[in-house]
Amino acid sequence: MKNVILDCDPGVDDALAILLALNSDNVGIEGITTVHGNTTLDQTTKNALRVLDYFGRLDIPVAAGASNPLLCEVHNAENVHGKDGLGDVSNIVPYSTRREIETPAHQYIIDRVSSGAVKTIVATGALTNIALAFDNNPEVMNTLDELVIMGGAFRHPGNVSPVAEANFYADPEAADYVLAQDVKKIIIPLDVTHQVILTPELVKSIPDNRSGIFVKSIVKRYQNFYMNVWALKGNPLHDPSAIGYVINPDFLALEQFQANVETLGKHTRGMMIVEQRAGLAGINAKPNAYIATAVKAKEFMDYFISSVSKA
Repeated sequence: MKNVILDCDPGVDDALAILLALNSDNVGIEGITTVHGNTTLDQTTKNALRVLDYFGRLDIPVAAGASNPLLCEVHNAENVHGKDGLGDVSNIVPYSTRREIETPAHQYIIDRVSSGAVKTIVATGALTNIALAFDNNPEVMNTLDELVIMGGAFRHPGNVSPVAEANFYADPEAADYVLAQDVKKIIIPLDVTHQVILTPELVKSIPDNRSGIFVKSIVKRYQNFYMNVWALKGNPLHDPSAIGYVINPDFLALEQFQANVETLGKHTRGMMIVEQRAGLAGINAKPNAYIATAVKAKEFMDYFISSVSKA
């Protein structure tokens, strides 16, 4: 079993990722750290606690992190996830009986990595907390076995601009800084997450147990957004795809590239820039990340449905 810290901004798809991890025998959640993103930091922190309370996992600590990006203005996605970030539904825990721990997220991350308890971090929000952790203690952070990142668009259009994906756009400076670190990085971009589509028919197939009621409740608004705005047959499983990789790396095919994030461009800010000219004369590419370029979509979706169908 891999013990992980999930650094996230719940968020409907973050909540689905938490559920997928909770129901897996291959992943143990050491802790959850929250960041600005899909909604405010205060709300993403409340949501992480709400999800854990709903599933009776009061043993998992939640540490609140950065409420703002390193340099730019806050960007949220409440138009996608709802004002409360979880689809504005009332039939799950409306609030938690507990609070986040006092330790800031970046320090909690450093402490758990330093102790040896965590060798894998899964980041499914803006990378502000991760950047702060590396900035404060790069020696410890670079001892990680892997940093799994849901973010970026490779050969796929962006989802907040023609070229930028939401998590990298939310804090481009943090994303670019993190990609420059020595640790092994696995990037799960829109290219693969948009191939794993949770349709209304699949949602109906999930039984009405505790997990099933949770999924059916929070995805309604989220799913409608992707069907109406993106003309998809359902909603992509963005953040669950990152947890899916940790559970079974064979779900994804990876290729190694040099990747950076644009921080200055008027029209390209937040864009993941991938050097694809390696091997050409005069091109000195320095691969720094593994990017998922293909996914076993049906196999992963079958696993997802089976997992969230557990009581």
